[in-house]
Amino acid sequence: MTNKIIPWLGLLLSVTILATACGNDDDSDAGGSAPATQAPAATEAPVATEAPAATEAPAPASSDCVIKAGWVVPVTGALASYAQMTEWVVENKLDFLEAQGGVAVGDQICDLEVEIYDSQSTVAGSSEAASRAVLEDGVDVLMSQGTPDTTNAPTEVCEREGIPCISSDTPVEAWLFNPDGTAKEFNNSFHFFFAVPDLVANHLGMIAALPGGFNGKIGYLYPNDADGVVFHSLFGPAFEAQGWEGVDPGRFEQGIPDFSAIVNQFRREDVEVVTGVLAPPDLQNYLQQAAQAGFAPKMYIIDKGTGFPDAITAIGEAASGVLSVNFWSPAFPGHSAFGGWTGQEFVDSYEGANPGKQYTPAGAWEDAVFDVLLDALSRSASTDSSDIIDALSTTDVETITGQVKFNEQHYSASPLGGAQWRYDETADLWIKENVFNEVYPEVAITGELLLYEG
Repeated sequence: MTNKIIPWLGLLLSVTILATACGNDDDSDAGGSAPATQAPAATEAPVATEAPAATEAPAPASSDCVIKAGWVVPVTGALASYAQMTEWVVENKLDFLEAQGGVAVGDQICDLEVEIYDSQSTVAGSSEAASRAVLEDGVDVLMSQGTPDTTNAPTEVCEREGIPCISSDTPVEAWLFNPDGTAKEFNNSFHFFFAVPDLVANHLGMIAALPGGFNGKIGYLYPNDADGVVFHSLFGPAFEAQGWEGVDPGRFEQGIPDFSAIVNQFRREDVEVVTGVLAPPDLQNYLQQAAQAGFAPKMYIIDKGTGFPDAITAIGEAASGVLSVNFWSPAFPGHSAFGGWTGQEFVDSYEGANPGKQYTPAGAWEDAVFDVLLDALSRSASTDSSDIIDALSTTDVETITGQVKFNEQHYSASPLGGAQWRYDETADLWIKENVFNEVYPEVAITGELLLYEG
């Protein structure tokens, strides 16, 4: 008894499926370094060989028990790559759950309804979507994913309205800290992704590992958005502590069409390494304009837009050898607690069901958000918000993005690696290799770190 409704109606994609699952404990700190109170100065889906133990032979779902979850993602706009896999992930996960018989919540077996709302890739859009989900549609749980522009406003709505909230795919610090550098306090909201101190250590390690070394000059590409401001405040001092010189053109607005002044500044000051955090359209504009100007540093480490094969394909040759944080690839450890698949099986299933498309890392975090939700529901004493929040606070669950275990500040620091893009002529595809793993050795090395080739 499955009812799937997937109409695109304005800003709302609604996926309603009668489904299930089941799924523990301890509130010790999550792995990875992270701050305390202040920032530093179908082919078919793979089938699990064994279903989670708590899902054995549940009774049919009661029509009186429905858990309604809202999911805010950037379906349209500059960050739309983050939602490329969303519809498939929802169907894939809920198809598995349907086979298990229902979502066990306390002493009830409940239906699960998921509605996906478009953040339009903006803070205002995500705030409007979250408010509509909570205040108009009455969701029981809110989830959000895909940079601070999408995750932070829904978290604020959840805190204000007392709704449980799960978010991911935004660096911990960009979710955790206020603009003045003080840590927010959360009652209902929980988050998992990599922490910036781990990211900084990762990038320092990649720069130090640059074949042949460099002249110590690093160009900054940090825009005037939540990611850019936080990353600049943390990377700048870290680079200076290494004795490296930052060449900083200042914070610029996301979406600027012309990077020529920045490129010329980097050339004049003999920059050999460029670091930054750019959305896919800005990444494409910058790299193509830099290539046209003949500027080719020894190393690019650009985060955010570099996670997506469509953006790299659109850039073409100028993207060859670009490095970034590897915020997910099949090189990551872990299995889905509610599905059983590995990361590679997850990727193979998606690409088999969607010929001509490559996976995106964002899809793995969506699958993991589902695991966190279902694990909490399966351990919750009831469908009451307070009980679901209590269950979330003791989360300790395996996902294809690694183990998720929330600490007292309601976040879990996730693994990361160092990625580099290569063009595979045989496959006629851009491939992301994991070339650095000193911070999290469990993320497997799949290629050698090379100089920028563009």
